[in-house]
Amino acid sequence: MVLIIYSIRMLIFALCLLSLSMAVVNAEAPRRGSPYEKQQTNCSQYKFSQTQCLAHSGCAYLSCGAWPEYSCNPMFGCELDSVASSICKENTVYTCHFRSKSVLTYTTEALNDQVTDLPGLNYDTPFNQFSGYINLPGTEKQIHYWFVESEVNSDAAPVVFWTNGGPGCSGLIGFLTEQGPFRPDAHGNVNANPYAWNKVANMVFLEQPVGVGFSYSDNDDDYRIGDDQAAKDNLATIRGFLSRFPHLKSVPLFITSESYGGHYMPTLAVEIINFNDGLASDGLDRINFHGFAVGNPYTDYYSGVGAEMETYWGKQLLPKPAWDVYVANGCLSTSGQLNNSVCSTLILDFMKKIGNLNPYALDYPVCLSSQQRMMRSFVFGDADSVVQYEPCEDVFSANYLNMPEVKKALHVKDNIVWEECSRTTRYQLADKMLPMEKYYKTILNSKTHPNLRILVYSGDDDSVCGTIGTQRWIYDLGYPVAKNSNWNVWMVDGQTAGYITKFDTPYSKDSRFAFMTVHFAGHEVPTYKPKEALELFEMYINDSI
Repeated sequence: MVLIIYSIRMLIFALCLLSLSMAVVNAEAPRRGSPYEKQQTNCSQYKFSQTQCLAHSGCAYLSCGAWPEYSCNPMFGCELDSVASSICKENTVYTCHFRSKSVLTYTTEALNDQVTDLPGLNYDTPFNQFSGYINLPGTEKQIHYWFVESEVNSDAAPVVFWTNGGPGCSGLIGFLTEQGPFRPDAHGNVNANPYAWNKVANMVFLEQPVGVGFSYSDNDDDYRIGDDQAAKDNLATIRGFLSRFPHLKSVPLFITSESYGGHYMPTLAVEIINFNDGLASDGLDRINFHGFAVGNPYTDYYSGVGAEMETYWGKQLLPKPAWDVYVANGCLSTSGQLNNSVCSTLILDFMKKIGNLNPYALDYPVCLSSQQRMMRSFVFGDADSVVQYEPCEDVFSANYLNMPEVKKALHVKDNIVWEECSRTTRYQLADKMLPMEKYYKTILNSKTHPNLRILVYSGDDDSVCGTIGTQRWIYDLGYPVAKNSNWNVWMVDGQTAGYITKFDTPYSKDSRFAFMTVHFAGHEVPTYKPKEALELFEMYINDSI
């Protein structure tokens, strides 16, 4: 019986191929009259890759280009339609026709931003992506975003906003060198990142504040900005994004960053709390805010320069006599570092003494010139001493983003030269000196948002915002360590990945504040330890730390 059924299906398949070949010859008369023709004007249609469309349970048939209604045999769904769609060899994007209107509908603005032909991407992706500008109401500010949907259950997965630090560095650094789905190479090819965070969440990468990356304004005054205005603009950007993608308003929302994100995240979190508190409890504009995660944060002055010097000493990159002079002159204190000329001189000397080591990841190689890379490959072979790390990824990314065809695909201004960190944004220097500890206390003591969760994580190979400085301010907040949660080992693949400490917090039974270290990771944790970073991220959004 099974053999008979199989033979019948093979016969149908052969007939289908025959009809396809006949249709290709007669391109003026694409096949019509399918069972879905009456629904065509009522069903939802989106631009998907062929893989995405065929994987969708609601798919009726595919079409593209000169074959707007062609399908091999709709009664068999997409199983055989993949054969029919092979006629669209020149197009990598298809229109996916669905059986019902229950399928998610995008806004016109979102569809206008959809990225359908990304240069260098030579494979199908199991997710949609969008790139464009969000205008901040009442201003001329245009904030660039790049949104990649979750690979799994995108209409219900959390939405996570990411921005890099600086201040004034682009969130696309995170996209293309850290936890985004793609990584450009030296030849402009786009390779898949197996540890991308959009495997489990909808990821929105922001270029903020205005003047960063492809973000811009026609008002020169908009480029003068500080922590307070950045928080207000980021809130406006989030609201603008949710207006463009309203189906994500009901899912959990998180904000994430690193480095100067130690200022961006707590100030934005308080801005969101205050915004929500000003609305009715069931207000339609209320943001479903669940918390923030921040890596190697610049929280106060010591967490930067002070921690950097102590990390150099801890790694034994400095001579003991010089370090003894540093300690004897009170240079371990912030006041000494800022007000003592002996300390200032020693700090500059220490920075020179470490040579060309990468202060963001002390045990990793630095980017060499193309000639140096060729010689290194000739002498040592292609194997890198640190697996999966490419020290020149930032160079490859900048070259890629400045390709005219890439700018066109991302719907950004073609006359902007993309740079990692902005030379246009004029950030208030005084804000860089402000300690952020009070914001953490405001957030964790909020009675109206008792379920907000904060994760601070730290790659212990970083000196720029070294783990030693992060530990100091976290414990100085004064929250007691939660029971059985003091410096516990966490593991990946049987190896120690780092340590976890959780703290008791007010108005909540379970801990909402955690600190995680990532062993042998640098300043940008996902760059240096991508697998561990994804594990950490999943634990955070799933509340399983």
